[in-house]
Amino acid sequence: MHTRFAFPSLRSTVLAALVLCSSLAIAADGADPDPYWEYRDEVDRGEFRYDDSQDIPWIENETEVLAVPREEDLVQLDINQSPPGLQVWIDRSRITVDPKDRVVRLWVVMRSEQGVQNGTFEGYRCDTGEYKIYAYSNPHRKPPVSKANRPVWQEVGGRRGINYRSEMMSDYFCGLRGVRTEAEIRDAIDGRLERDSFFYN
Repeated sequence: MHTRFAFPSLRSTVLAALVLCSSLAIAADGADPDPYWEYRDEVDRGEFRYDDSQDIPWIENETEVLAVPREEDLVQLDINQSPPGLQVWIDRSRITVDPKDRVVRLWVVMRSEQGVQNGTFEGYRCDTGEYKIYAYSNPHRKPPVSKANRPVWQEVGGRRGINYRSEMMSDYFCGLRGVRTEAEIRDAIDGRLERDSFFYN
């Protein structure tokens, strides 16, 4: 009785050799094959590249400087970090929030205990924590309003204890969803809106 041996075909022999070579190459590199490679997304595979060319650049809309606020429209804010001897008042009736550039604009008035006051027409960006001064006001000057020379955006900050702008942003202008609406800002000023922001603690 003769025993018959089955010899592998040339194709299967070549395929087995390729698999063996691949395994040896991986072993030589000290890396184990990843059986889930084809199922991973481009982030997991390290192939993700962010394309910032599709980003829409932020553009500030043209700002109209409003007239000096009327005395009856000024409301004092509850500020713990105001400059020594000064109170922070704002024109509650003309707070604006531009839906396109998301900037809060309003008159801010610093008033001393003796009644001396100076105002600034300012803008605030909750998205970046910045402010800009567009104009200055002094009721004893002619004209009472003067526009700022080349106003620029500045980071909200200052020495500890007098950083009233960051307090205004966290308590009145900005929430967890970003900039608040005009109605929400007024509600916050009137005490009808609880603080929900961790912005500039």
